[in-house]
Amino acid sequence: MDLQMFLQMLSCSAIVTTIALFLCFSPICIDIMRRKGTKEISGVPFLMGLLGAAHWLRYGFLKDDSTMIIVNVVGVLLFSSYCIFYLVYSEPRTPFAAKLVFIISLIAAMVGYVHYNVNLDYLGFVCMAYNILNFGSPLAGLGVVLRKKCCDTLPLPMCVANLLVSSQWFLYGNIVRDIYIMIPNGIGMALAVLQLSLFVIYPRKENGKSVASHISGFFSSRDDDVEKDLVSKSSPSSEKTVLEDV
Repeated sequence: MDLQMFLQMLSCSAIVTTIALFLCFSPICIDIMRRKGTKEISGVPFLMGLLGAAHWLRYGFLKDDSTMIIVNVVGVLLFSSYCIFYLVYSEPRTPFAAKLVFIISLIAAMVGYVHYNVNLDYLGFVCMAYNILNFGSPLAGLGVVLRKKCCDTLPLPMCVANLLVSSQWFLYGNIVRDIYIMIPNGIGMALAVLQLSLFVIYPRKENGKSVASHISGFFSSRDDDVEKDLVSKSSPSSEKTVLEDV
């Protein structure tokens, strides 16, 4: 298999998995609809998703990268829908509406600036910064896990999806020689591995057992069984020795 064919396969895979990751936000909308309100549910992930997708879409157009264009066209449409949905259920609507207007203003400013000052490195750096912020946002959740010593606040499917998507984009960036794709996704991979390692150390539910505890318990029971076998095998010989002495 030549590199070009591998890149095409990787592109198709990255498109599918990234769009699937975007769709992982839809359960939040279902939860909002069930509650008939946005109480205790933050709309910031939707806003940051829209901001990041819009910037990466413009970057993709400047680079004429069809993979990035397809992914981020879908991303802009989905996150726009999420934002509108959140706004409809917000009460009061003014705070979120103000944030949404601010995000749209940032996007408009970026489009205008890049139109008159075509600077791929500047836009790439901004896109990279947004990605790092998005990947770094779960760090607050890690603090909760370490404090509670329980992973019930971490969504395992999302953590696995983040690792898969960031790994694919890191490899893609490496092949097309784009550091603005490689750096944030390399950081994303490291953070995803860190999150998944917590599922090994701590239980998924309070008062439960972690994977590490299960493994430790398995080997402990094996050691106990071996010790019992050794004792049972040595017992008859000991009795025989005693009888011979008598």
